[in-house]
Amino acid sequence: MLISKSMEQVIRVLLNKKNVKLRELAKESNVPLSLTVKNTNALEKSKYIEKKVNIHVINQSKLLKAWAYTISIREIDKIEFSAAERPQFIIKKIANILSKNNVKYAFTLFSALEILSPYVTPAETHLYILEKDQEKIKKLFEKESILPAQKGNVVCFLVNDNYFYNMQNIRGFNIISIPQLYVDLFSYGGRGEDAAQHLLEVIKNV
Repeated sequence: MLISKSMEQVIRVLLNKKNVKLRELAKESNVPLSLTVKNTNALEKSKYIEKKVNIHVINQSKLLKAWAYTISIREIDKIEFSAAERPQFIIKKIANILSKNNVKYAFTLFSALEILSPYVTPAETHLYILEKDQEKIKKLFEKESILPAQKGNVVCFLVNDNYFYNMQNIRGFNIISIPQLYVDLFSYGGRGEDAAQHLLEVIKNV
């Protein structure tokens, strides 16, 4: 993590909104107004945004890539599980379990890309869950034979609510926002960087 949490939260909202008032940005990013002013001043100085009546992102791709270079999904705490089904079936099974029990979740990495625009078949299933829900999820998963593992094929990243900002529901599956997905794929490294580029091409054509 090369940037502060508050800066990350401000950037996340800016990349989803692109054009927003300062007070709205502070509220949506859960960052105090004074700190939002400081962060946006820094972003304006670096030519990522323009501050007038509203705050406008000048170059979305440039800011997106800058964010991707400063954080890594691999640094996030996680819990892992082992499931017998193939990834496509695990994704559906997990979505059903968590939706039925009103547990917040959102798929990320290749699992989210599989739902949005298949690129490569995911070997593992990756999703965000709230840190406070991990014990509840363990119990729900165990009932459905998704068992805790030291190194499993279901990886749950433990995060706060900010990571779910502007998440989408596609065909009954929750996935994280497009900017967050790009950053996660790029920061994952390896084939994730190629997948991030594929994602950019997809959203250009939407």
